[in-house]
Amino acid sequence: MREERFFGRRVRVTCRQDAAGFLLPAEFALGDEVVRIAEVLRQWHDRGFAGTARQRTWLERRHRTHYRVRGDDGRIYDLYVDRTGGRREWYLLRRAARPNEPPEAAEPPGGERAGT
Repeated sequence: MREERFFGRRVRVTCRQDAAGFLLPAEFALGDEVVRIAEVLRQWHDRGFAGTARQRTWLERRHRTHYRVRGDDGRIYDLYVDRTGGRREWYLLRRAARPNEPPEAAEPPGGERAGT
């Protein structure tokens, strides 16, 4: 049986710059555990609207960048940074239960995929 662990909570993330100058997650803290990111597997953007938005202006859009990463522990994690309203908050969505077993989650509806 396949198992995943859903978190859906804020985490502290340290970033690094890639060769093109873009910031990528380098490690994150989950409680007392620090997971170093060995590889960014995928990246995509979510610029959709909240489900209850009446007036759909650019101010009400989500501004999130999602990352599927492999930690130094061999597990796959889904993280995103929320930049809505000038914030910069990181969230851990889920973790695969076993090393090298990717989560089955796809991009969020309305998300725009961007390669890494």
